[in-house]
Formats: sequence, structure tokens, C-alpha cells
Amino acid sequence: MKEFIEKFKEIKAIIEENQNIILTAHVNPDGDAVGSGLGLFLTLKENYKDKNVRFVLQDSIPYTTKFLKGSEEIETYNSEEKYSTDLLIFLDSATRERTGETGKNIEAKLSINIDHHMSNPSYGDVNCVITYSSSTSEIVYHFIKYMAYPISLATAEALYLGLVNDTGNFSHSNVKVETMMMATDLISLGVNNNYIVTNFLNSNSYQTLKMLGDALTKFEFYPEKKLSYYYLDQTTMQKYGAKKEDTEGVVEKILSYYEASVSLFLREEADGKIKGSMRSKYETNVNKIAALFGGGGHYKAAGFSSDLSPKEILDIVLKNLD
Repeated sequence: MKEFIEKFKEIKAIIEENQNIILTAHVNPDGDAVGSGLGLFLTLKENYKDKNVRFVLQDSIPYTTKFLKGSEEIETYNSEEKYSTDLLIFLDSATRERTGETGKNIEAKLSINIDHHMSNPSYGDVNCVITYSSSTSEIVYHFIKYMAYPISLATAEALYLGLVNDTGNFSHSNVKVETMMMATDLISLGVNNNYIVTNFLNSNSYQTLKMLGDALTKFEFYPEKKLSYYYLDQTTMQKYGAKKEDTEGVVEKILSYYEASVSLFLREEADGKIKGSMRSKYETNVNKIAALFGGGGHYKAAGFSSDLSPKEILDIVLKNLD
């Protein structure tokens, strides 16, 4: 990422020029949103003790990330509070709208957009969008390294978790030499891989296991398109007292069927809208399909929201799969 050193310098200069800074990331934050945001938040807090730095998200962080040191300082957006800041930094958010209430209501004089989604339209006043990066956490890591900030163990653990999240524990095709070099460096700084993976990936709630069980029982396979498909309605979620975060991993699990090349997971939201998640194993561009519904993401991992019925969505997806 040496070609982005000048951009990193620009971002560092802006940070140093502003007193009040708020970081935010996308709704329903995953490991990369939490990891990249917390990693940068801790770095700024540790190096600029005179600045007022906050990390505010629309939704609470997943229980699987609450073991991270410093995560207790992450704030959940309060509609009763009026937020105003000098600098607003967006992390891991393909669009400003993806941040929900924070991007909509936080008043800021200047914004920085740091992301790796290929569908990102560069919506910030200053943009650092590196689409070949495995994760936003990897971008933040290189920013910290190239700008010569010290990396504390808490920061290293947050960034490592983000890396584990977006690489599928180093199993996805977005893993490059740079990615593994980052992981090696963070481990050399004291990160315990087993500790992160056990707490983040191998710790499931009762509701999560029930959701996975329901998915494995009811998912459908369309052999002509090599598509694994599962629809989860509100009735089933309420039956088990499940929250959105309890459905994490479903889209990957149904993709694990050996004949499947693509997976589609649709979840009914409380307001009746349908949240869609797609994954692919090989050359299918699910970002392109998600864009048909106004969504996006990455080549092999994308999402969207729609007012269409599950059947209508499924029909459109099947029609557009090669």
C-alpha cells in the first residue's frame, strides 16, 4: 500500500488539525467494522490525549467482539443527543447511508471515508478506498504503520479480529502476502491467535445455534444455478428470541454445501423489509447481483435490502446467475 502513503499523510494531518473527532461504521457492525474502528479509535486516544475522540455506532456491537479491550468505550447512538464534531471518520461503510443514524445525523465540518468495498462511491470529503485490501482493518493497520504510530496490544487484537472476520479466518481468496505479513506482525506484538478465534468465531449463543440448525434443516438447493438458498422469517426469529447478530454465519454455512457455488440468505426485518446476503466460492460476482437491489459490497460477498417478496428476490437472483 505504499502508493497510498501520501493519502495516509493527508489523513494524519487532518486528524492533527482537528480537536473533536467521531468515528463510525456500518449498521449491524461485524468484526471488521468493530476491529478497524476500535483499532483506529485506540490509536488516536493513545497518541492524542488532548483530543476528544469518540467511536459511535447506530447498533450495539456483537457479543462476540465484547471481549476486546476498549470495546466498552464504543458508544451506541442516542437519538436524544445532538452530535456535532469537527471531523467524522467513516470506516468499512460502502455508502454513507450504510451507517444509518450516525451518518445521517452527526454534524461534521469535514469527513474522511476509509473503506475497501468496490461499490464505494467515495462519498467523503477525503477518501481512502483501497478495494484490493482484504479488510478495512488492513487499511487502518497500514495507516498506523506507515505513519509510525506505536501499536498497543489492544489495538493489535482489534485489527487482528477484523482481519479474521473479513478473510473468513484466512480462508477467502482475498488473503494475499501482505495480509499474512500483517497477521504475522500482529502476532509478534503479542496477539494470541487462539484467543481471538476462540472468542470471536467459536463462541455462539443458544439463538445462533438454533438459527444455524433451522437453516441447515430448511435451506434449498437449486442445482441448475448451484445456489443454496434460505429464508428466515420474523416468526422463526421470535420463536427462539433471536436478534440480527444471531444470524451471522448462516450465509457462509449454507455455502459450505459441496455442490454450491453461490449462497443467498434472506432475512425478514421487523419492518417487513427483506435483508439479503450473498456469498460465492469461485468466479460469480455477487456484488453485481446485489446492485440490482440497490446493494453492493465485494466480488464474493455482498448484501442488500429490498421491499420485494422473498420469492421475487429469489427469481431475480436465479435469472441473473450465469
